[in-house]
Amino acid sequence: MKRSRILTLTLAILFVVALLAGCNKDETPSTSPSASDSPSASASESSAPPTQTKSSLEQLLAMENKRPLGGVQPAFQESRAHINKALPIDKTNSDHITIAWASASQGSSFFTEMVKSAKARCDQYGYEFLIQVANFDVNLQMTQIENFLTQDIDFLVVNAVDIDATVRYYEQAVEKGVPCFVVGPTAAKPEYPLVTTVLSGSFESGFVVGEYLAEKLYSEYNGKELEVGFVFSRADDADSNSRPCGFVSGYLFKQAALNGKPYASRWDAVLEAYTVWTSTVQSGSGKIDGIMNLLGYEAAGATDANSGQDAAGKLLTRYPKMNLLFADTDSLSPGVLQEIEQRGFVPGKDILVATGADGADYNLVNILAGKVIATGTNAPYYTGEGVVEIIHMILDGYDANNLPASSYTPTYCVNVDNINDYYDPDLEFAPAVPWDVMTIDEYNDYNANR
Repeated sequence: MKRSRILTLTLAILFVVALLAGCNKDETPSTSPSASDSPSASASESSAPPTQTKSSLEQLLAMENKRPLGGVQPAFQESRAHINKALPIDKTNSDHITIAWASASQGSSFFTEMVKSAKARCDQYGYEFLIQVANFDVNLQMTQIENFLTQDIDFLVVNAVDIDATVRYYEQAVEKGVPCFVVGPTAAKPEYPLVTTVLSGSFESGFVVGEYLAEKLYSEYNGKELEVGFVFSRADDADSNSRPCGFVSGYLFKQAALNGKPYASRWDAVLEAYTVWTSTVQSGSGKIDGIMNLLGYEAAGATDANSGQDAAGKLLTRYPKMNLLFADTDSLSPGVLQEIEQRGFVPGKDILVATGADGADYNLVNILAGKVIATGTNAPYYTGEGVVEIIHMILDGYDANNLPASSYTPTYCVNVDNINDYYDPDLEFAPAVPWDVMTIDEYNDYNANR
């Protein structure tokens, strides 16, 4: 693996992650609205007191439908230090430590790699690792957690089938002095008694792909509408909506900057993209004049390759002349590519293909071959070994009592231009980059100083 080149890109990647949290200087909502957020005033209104309008980020966070905004957070978070999380723990790394892991599934490489990396890090530190697998059965997961709580465990980690349905078990664990973590896929409410929930921001993984494609295709498509069709897993799923919405947002944001007419705020671009994406989902199509034609979409109903092929077939029947087919997740892409080829098209030449996540090895191979132009990453190593590393820090004296309810992991775009920096045949997914989870105080201070 090209470790040296990966490390040289780390700061740039972490800067993108900071943007997700609204930490960019130009993105943090100010006390006075930006020009793009402010209504124009007539002469008769000039003497009236100014009306404070919401920033674009505040408008987005106030939307009733937040499915397209997975991982978008406010610029300021309230302290969670007062919530009982069974911290600090009265053990250290010199004691025997047992970590109980409740896995939602082991039915795909993402889940197996998550657990594999967690187990490897536990072995490194000498921690005992207990695991139960629920196979996406929330009732079974409840029973498994109940059984864990009858045992002598020190930490509970839950890959939650339903985080809201299992919250009472986190409360019971804390009462027993057992700190709890959740590892995706759903964000936690701030009041939940969790140390933190570690998960990916699905909006951001789409956003970085959109930025890349706007730059990559600029010479060919500046002033020309990119004809895009979308295949995603489920119409009412947050990841399935957030990645395409992020893609459209990133494309708009980057193209405006390349044209020398940048948005006043990143979130102005997102608000425009959100509006057109939600309209597309409702009506079947949408358009941003002169920039992008959202031809239509097909919801596959599942995440497997066969479902992806079926959905791509329906989409290509309606729109055979699209420029780009965007699939929200890698696992749909083998079927999408097969359908394109069976129709006599060359993927990567006649029709570009991009995915919103996850950076799986087979998709990286297709990027190497030029069949897929880009993907966002969602490395399972953060939610596996990364959580064990936080536990190790706690046992070493780290104060984790005021972490965000949801800690979003970094993402970056793997594409035909940088694939050699990230493809490692010994890894199931694109590698994780260095990541330090922020406390709420650090998060707020960072935003205030930008």
